[in-house]
Amino acid sequence: MGDLDIGWAVPTAFPETGWSRASIDEHLAQARGEIPAWDDPEQTRLGFAMAAPHPEAVRVLGDWSAVNTNNVGTHTRFGEGKAGTRRLEKEALAVLASLYQGGALDGHLTSGASEATLAALRIARNLLRADGHQVRVITSDLCHASVGKAAEILDLDLIRLPAGPAWTLNREQVRQAVQEAMADGITGIIVVATAGYYNSGFADPVDELAAELRDLAFQRPGHTRCFLHVDAAHGGFIFPFTAPELPFDFRSPGVHSMAVDPHKAGLMPYACGALLVRKGLLEHVTRIDPHTRIPDDTVLGSRPGATAAALWATLHTLGRTGYTALTTRCLERRDQLTAAVRAADPDALLVPAPHAPVVSAAFSHPGGRLPTELCDRYRLVPLSLPGPHGGGTRLFYHFYASGSLTDAQITAFTGHLADATAQARATAPDVRGSGSGRSITSEVVADTRTHTDCFRHFVVHPEGRRDPQVPGYSFHTFAHRRATGEQMQDLRWGQARAGGDLWVYAPDLKNPFVHELMGVRTDRYFLEVLDLHQQQLSLVGSIHATMLLSGSLRVLLNFEADGTFRSAEYKALGEHGADELQIFPDAITAKIGKDAAGFLRPHSDDYSFSIDTSAEISVHRTHGAAPPAVRMARHNADVLLPRRRHLRREQFRRFPNRFFDTELEIAVGQTWTGTAYLAELLAPTPIGTVLAARSATAGLCTVDGRVSDSGLHLALTALSEPRTDAVELAAPFDLGRQLQDAMPRLDVRDPEQLGMQQVIDFAEDVHEAFTRGGLPAGLVTTGVGR
Repeated sequence: MGDLDIGWAVPTAFPETGWSRASIDEHLAQARGEIPAWDDPEQTRLGFAMAAPHPEAVRVLGDWSAVNTNNVGTHTRFGEGKAGTRRLEKEALAVLASLYQGGALDGHLTSGASEATLAALRIARNLLRADGHQVRVITSDLCHASVGKAAEILDLDLIRLPAGPAWTLNREQVRQAVQEAMADGITGIIVVATAGYYNSGFADPVDELAAELRDLAFQRPGHTRCFLHVDAAHGGFIFPFTAPELPFDFRSPGVHSMAVDPHKAGLMPYACGALLVRKGLLEHVTRIDPHTRIPDDTVLGSRPGATAAALWATLHTLGRTGYTALTTRCLERRDQLTAAVRAADPDALLVPAPHAPVVSAAFSHPGGRLPTELCDRYRLVPLSLPGPHGGGTRLFYHFYASGSLTDAQITAFTGHLADATAQARATAPDVRGSGSGRSITSEVVADTRTHTDCFRHFVVHPEGRRDPQVPGYSFHTFAHRRATGEQMQDLRWGQARAGGDLWVYAPDLKNPFVHELMGVRTDRYFLEVLDLHQQQLSLVGSIHATMLLSGSLRVLLNFEADGTFRSAEYKALGEHGADELQIFPDAITAKIGKDAAGFLRPHSDDYSFSIDTSAEISVHRTHGAAPPAVRMARHNADVLLPRRRHLRREQFRRFPNRFFDTELEIAVGQTWTGTAYLAELLAPTPIGTVLAARSATAGLCTVDGRVSDSGLHLALTALSEPRTDAVELAAPFDLGRQLQDAMPRLDVRDPEQLGMQQVIDFAEDVHEAFTRGGLPAGLVTTGVGR
């Protein structure tokens, strides 16, 4: 999907004819240039277990992709896997079975350890439920996300045990969790252990867990059954070469299945994983294709034979000697990263993994958070973990030393980390009083958040981020005001014309027009003038005034930098968001179910916000007498199915993160006369004659209405029971021009030349002008009070 600057994604047209080779190469070269090279000294993947694939793996994968064989099915049983890439898969899995001391095992290659874990838990579920057991999955809360995903797909109860100071599961924890499950009547137990946690490199004591589960099963044979799966995605190609004595694998009789990821430390290209299971277990998921009569035990079915050829070649190219040399070098690189952290922060708490190329670090400055720029450069992700030596929870970053890490990259990282920790120490807020509950905004404006979609009172660009040029200053570089410790300032200025106190507020009242915004507040309205940098970012003008009316109606007035009226937003507030009419001089836009939300990005001080609207209906007036016609009708989501109103915090990549269920644009001539009904206009469009939406005031509803020569009228009819009267959104076309003519002007293109009294006088004039003509008889907003 293509991205638009307005924060929306649109489909890309399917090519009518094939592109030229030169055009294709040019486009691909551009995409490749956006990906840092593995030896790029300035941008390195230290937070993720990724490495450049082995050249032999790349060569063989390319050669065999042209052969394009399908390795559907499983080829590890006696008499199967006789020829071609199926034989190569069988031979590669036999080599892995030997590596993991499993003797004769079954299994198959997968797209990765995530698929392998799903396949393993599917086997476990089926064999446990076959005898009527209720099933529960027990794992650590530090397990890979694929465990939770597999449990969801397979409809399995999942219990996550808290990580203690050791950051691993222990025998006593698992025993207690199993006993609690049995007390709940659950007698089918699946335990997922991890051999090489992604965020620490540590390994669960697999042999101890296996022994515990077998003891529990022997105590009640036939009544309680246990299955142990080991997620060795990270450690599977590390521990056999760095700690061959570590009993994480099939040498423990109680281990039933294992997932490994050759595309991590095994130096295979993506996507290559493997599932290994004890003999006799795959039959619990075997299905016979009714059309081909081919038996299949896998999740995917069709699988690329080229991957099997490439894995076989890589295993036999490197061998034990090659992998041992590689992992030894990775441990040396880990120690270099450890030294870099210690040099940057001698007081940091360092926790190197005993047998893996990972070191975790909790930095000593308040909060322990590293600057966003460094985290983006090195793809670092913090995690709150218990301190290994007590003292409560700390924020830890993990650094992964892959086989691709170079001396130049470590040298560059050492310098960047030193600069970043120095910056963090200099800018870290004093958090000693953070528990006091004191508002980070002025008490005068603390309740404005309930009256507006604008969150500028709560966000700020910290020092060093006030360059007006993107990306130094953009919606990506907002920080929550709480993270900076900056307090909004306010001052009682005097008496408002309509009575009551008049206040002014700004982040810095000594320089009110150079830092984000300056505001005026009474009990009837508030108005804000943006500084020059904020004006460059604003999508809806440079001055915003909110009229605080009775009932649930709010009106936001927007003005351009030269002072001209831009738009008025009449908002009927609901439980989630608002239904609103946006009035422009030559257009009316109805937004049904519009909701705005601000978000602090996880593990950073970056702040963003999202606008989610169920239906947007815009009517634009054009020159001439053309009748109403649909210019654009886009159906993006089915409102009859539930969905989140916003993306998750982790999914935000850019502002304004807009989403619409349905978008509709209608054009009508200014001199046209008559009435056109919405259902008739929509009939030939993909939307059809019935437009449904999720209204903030009516809930799930149908939207009907008409466009006439005088204005737009919409009726929202609730679909839920009991039915209620339809609510209305209606406005005359001439309202925008009336507001444009009635509103005063204030030129703020050079805000530093303004005086506070100028802004106060303008604010009072705006309120008086709106009070005289801002709520005409032809305006209807869902029948709420005014």
